[in-house]
Amino acid sequence: MQHRKFLALTGATLAFVLAPSGAALAAGGTRVTVRVEGSTRALLAPTIVRTHTGSITKGGAPAGVCPATSAAGALDVATHHDWRGTFFSSFNDYEIKTILGDTEGGTKSYWGIWINDVYATTGACEIKLHRGDQLLFAVDSVAHHEHPLGLTAPTSATVGHPFTVKVVSYSDAGVAKPLAGAQVSGAGVSGVTNRRGILSVSEPHAGTVVLRARRNGYIRAAPVSVRVTS
Repeated sequence: MQHRKFLALTGATLAFVLAPSGAALAAGGTRVTVRVEGSTRALLAPTIVRTHTGSITKGGAPAGVCPATSAAGALDVATHHDWRGTFFSSFNDYEIKTILGDTEGGTKSYWGIWINDVYATTGACEIKLHRGDQLLFAVDSVAHHEHPLGLTAPTSATVGHPFTVKVVSYSDAGVAKPLAGAQVSGAGVSGVTNRRGILSVSEPHAGTVVLRARRNGYIRAAPVSVRVTS
């Protein structure tokens, strides 16, 4: 894996990160959705941002080396510059340490990058973005490589009538596999998925319920909203 290789070369746990956050869309650039999952909580819900032209020079990067249209550029736009890292000229890329106040690195954890549920194999400055890409920046464990969860549910449901939700985990290659034992929660909803990754739930109140899924050793799923009518 890219992160493990970089660790071996530098003697430190280095992570190449992309971009997070609710920034206003800038003119031009590539429109993508970004999400940030910290060590103990979600730091940024899925948010649409747009990159811009130029280059990122934060942390000592030479002008023109790290394109602002890259994942690093998306990070800068989305966080309103709220991230810290060191640029390594030998790799022409960053070691990301802090995103939105969450500092990781060293021997236990690092910032991992996932693009459309696929584990990133290049540094943030090298990652070329395409319109509609889904970017995830998540704290990962050095001892146990973690994988992101995906949660699906119907967009609408009726009060008192059961509906089905499903939780999967994604491999490094982005292959989805049903996950048993995932905890699904929301207002009036709580349960654990079966061996097929499925949970049947019933919402007692009308309104919009936001569902979340998690399991120890995995990266939290993006929240899903279900509109419940009476």
